[in-house]
Amino acid sequence: MRKMLLLAAAVLAGIAPMFVVTTSAVAAAPVRVVRWVDGDTVVTNRGTVRLIGVDTPERGRCGYLSATRYAQHVAPKGSIIRLGTPASVMNRDRYGRLLRYVDRGARDLSAVQIMHGARARYDSRDGYQWHPRQARYRHLDATHRNYRCAATTSAGVSGSVAPVGRSCPASAPIKGNASSMIYHRPGQQYYNVTNPEACFRNAASAEAAGYRAAKV
Repeated sequence: MRKMLLLAAAVLAGIAPMFVVTTSAVAAAPVRVVRWVDGDTVVTNRGTVRLIGVDTPERGRCGYLSATRYAQHVAPKGSIIRLGTPASVMNRDRYGRLLRYVDRGARDLSAVQIMHGARARYDSRDGYQWHPRQARYRHLDATHRNYRCAATTSAGVSGSVAPVGRSCPASAPIKGNASSMIYHRPGQQYYNVTNPEACFRNAASAEAAGYRAAKV
């Protein structure tokens, strides 16, 4: 009831949009982390959860690996997190993921991701649903720098160059395979049979683009 009254007050004050569809409030519930898909999506023992109000880079984009590793550091596999559902936000997104605030102890994972380089998004300013932490997230986003990358090349991936057939030029010999998001160095077992979608000058460039090193 208290959440509904706060939401009504926000609407009257012009903070929340009139078209917000409210849902029943769900008490914060503890769940266990199974794995992180990326910096804003986590698989738990109760289902896949999309963090409310934050946008981290997708696989293959600048900052993907950094955001994902940061989430794994803050809430590693097996740790207990708490999920909260504001009354103003739908229960699930169009992909079937639960839309939740995710906290571990006193840490709000959406907020710490924004401070780390992610963006505050998917709220009433973007045509989505207003949520109670929206103003805080926007303030943090305005005072913390987003992920920065080198200029994008003709291959469309930061720090990469386009392959020539099944080969990479001598200036960028590391092969990146987009289907597996694995990169191969010259001399590794599968280097010669890998058909690259991107070529990188060094391992740091490949990892910045979201690729991981081949194990063999």
